[in-house]
Amino acid sequence: MARRRATPAKPVTPRRSWRRAGRTLGLVSGAAVVLAVLVLVVLPTPTYLAQRHNIREAEQRLTVLRDQNQAYKDRVERLQSAEEIERLAREQYNLVLPGEEAYAVLPAPLPPLEFPSLWPFGPMLSTPAPPPPPPS
Repeated sequence: MARRRATPAKPVTPRRSWRRAGRTLGLVSGAAVVLAVLVLVVLPTPTYLAQRHNIREAEQRLTVLRDQNQAYKDRVERLQSAEEIERLAREQYNLVLPGEEAYAVLPAPLPPLEFPSLWPFGPMLSTPAPPPPPPS
């Protein structure tokens, strides 16, 4: 194997030092740009996504509230009529106009409950217990 000769160190020239300074400056500025992109774009992304989710939920709640408000407005308009007031008075309060008779139809009575004759529903002893003696 051939032996390599050691080359003498090259003297630092102003041109080389400018080149080295430019390279260092380029690396530092590149790192600054990457850091700026991280700070401005990547780090706020979860916050941005959370805000979008919150906005979507708020819009859904707003839609529901608007629908409810419209339903209430419609009900208020209906309650301004005499027919609706009479209907509610008859349905909810069982009221009648003067001269009318109100009848209430009761539901049919429930059938009696039938329990099995086994304990705990029936007696434990096969023969009934004697009645207690009368007080003297």
